[in-house]
Amino acid sequence: MKEREVQFKSISGMNIFGTLTQPTSMDQRRPAILLVPGSGPLDRNGNGKRKSQTLNLYNQLASFLTEQGFITLRYDKRGTGKSEASFMETGFWDLVEDARAAIQTLKEEPAVDPKRIFVIGHSEGGILAPEIVKGHNLAGLILVAGAAQSLPEALAFQREQTVQELKNVKGIKGKLLSLFNVGEKAEKQGQKFDQKILRSTKDVVRYQGIKINAKWFREHATYNIYEGLVEIDCPVLAVTGSKDLQVMPERVYETVKYTKVETEAHIVDGMNHMLRDQADDVGILQLKKAYKDVGSQPLSPPFLELVKMWLNKHVSSG
Repeated sequence: MKEREVQFKSISGMNIFGTLTQPTSMDQRRPAILLVPGSGPLDRNGNGKRKSQTLNLYNQLASFLTEQGFITLRYDKRGTGKSEASFMETGFWDLVEDARAAIQTLKEEPAVDPKRIFVIGHSEGGILAPEIVKGHNLAGLILVAGAAQSLPEALAFQREQTVQELKNVKGIKGKLLSLFNVGEKAEKQGQKFDQKILRSTKDVVRYQGIKINAKWFREHATYNIYEGLVEIDCPVLAVTGSKDLQVMPERVYETVKYTKVETEAHIVDGMNHMLRDQADDVGILQLKKAYKDVGSQPLSPPFLELVKMWLNKHVSSG
């Protein structure tokens, strides 16, 4: 395969940079896939600035997909990598706008068959996806690690697990946590945070001295993911891992209830939010440990096989 850097502009004029990966042999126009990243300041490879945030999600996925004959495009989110603007000031609709511009870039790429373009949305990318694909007449959409749930619902799920795990801590540590009502305090702090952010009017606010991307939170809170799913007009594959602690895995099956198009929903046994097979059962308070060195691990083979089979099934009908 071969890679080259591409640059495109969002509707608001921001310069976004990414990587186009394509098979070396290009005897005909190829189907293409846009990778839409998850939440956080992630670059085109799915990595943050710190060493502990080296996830290598999207470069690995792009390599696999290109080996299957697809051209792929992955890009730096606003304010990350080489892309312009401030990440902290970027909202839900800004992210949608950038991804739609990326689709247009693929459509204009001479090597791409514009009738066979797919989108893969990971985590937050799956929440944005229904708005991204609107009106583009795409060949298919793959929602990975978080289908059929909003960001507020996912965050509430994470908080519930955190509070419950704090209450269940055993031994001396557990007694101390109980003595100081840490679980209850964490629950109340979450509610206070929500209230302050939703009442704010600025793009960025401070909460307990920490800068928060308030615009992003507010726009996610007002977006109805279920209405978005109803409006999808291309085939859908929804996939979540059974060991994904950042979303509710079983909600993946809800996708079928809302979409009006051909839809498949699957839970990959043993896969976590970073699309890797995970042997151990860990709690949400142990995620840092679970994700240590995750970037050096291969993506889940059962997940890749599922995606490959679905794409092969739909690429000819795109």
